[in-house]
Amino acid sequence: MLKPFSNEEKEFVADIVLNIGEVEYMTSAIADAFSAVWLKHSSEYTIGPNSKEYWTDECTRALEEYRSDMSVENHRAFRSAVKAAKRKFFDERIEEIATTNKRPWDLMDWVKERKNPPCEAIQFNGEPCHDLGDLWDALHNTYNAALDRPVDTAILNELPKEPERAWPEFSLLELRQALEACLSRSAPWPDHIMWRHLEEILALPECANIIIALANGCIEYGHWPKHQKELMSVIIPKPNKASYSTPKAFRPIVLLNTLGKLIEKMISNRFQIRWVECGSAPPKTQASSC
Repeated sequence: MLKPFSNEEKEFVADIVLNIGEVEYMTSAIADAFSAVWLKHSSEYTIGPNSKEYWTDECTRALEEYRSDMSVENHRAFRSAVKAAKRKFFDERIEEIATTNKRPWDLMDWVKERKNPPCEAIQFNGEPCHDLGDLWDALHNTYNAALDRPVDTAILNELPKEPERAWPEFSLLELRQALEACLSRSAPWPDHIMWRHLEEILALPECANIIIALANGCIEYGHWPKHQKELMSVIIPKPNKASYSTPKAFRPIVLLNTLGKLIEKMISNRFQIRWVECGSAPPKTQASSC
């Protein structure tokens, strides 16, 4: 047996990732666990003009019982269930807005019909984009214009060669620091995992050690798992533009899996520290990085 939280247990977890295939397997196993739990506890809602955020399963059961016989007693029970659900929902919302997010506009009704803002068709190569295919070509050719452009790496030959430096394994402290620096309200996608979820999961040392082993495996074998490459691109308008008729008036945002972003932040922090330590960063860059 292995003693919990012992050095032997840490070495056991570190030895789990031994090759690229196991890096992929571990990442897929974590993704499958996230997906299974999400499907188990999440519910699908269809928002419409009559949608009520406070509605609960108890309200649904009370309504079904009332509709079955239309009795006065069941009608009273239904009204009581709705009243209790309303009180609980709005008390929680007011408490959250008053103490947590400080966003009073969250109390507004977001399902009412709204007038579409005045807009103009995006122009690309002098032609308006009225079809989805034309719009896709315009955005793709704008943001991925350098996709197949050859890269001249000969410039790297001019750089002086530096001695090879060791890359120690990631520590629990590095994981904690990277997690603390993440925004708590950033958009999750496509794994639905938010930073507050990872904070609770990685508060357990055994879970944190598995993620550290995965990060070390990615560095050891120079491999980034396929699951961490999954993304969704969202195009949003840039603020305060006089016209939105060109693709350049919009900005693409990439939504990545949260766990992958955490490991990327750990690697980025390590590079930044080593870059400053070895004196490779210009003075102005050092001042902005520290």
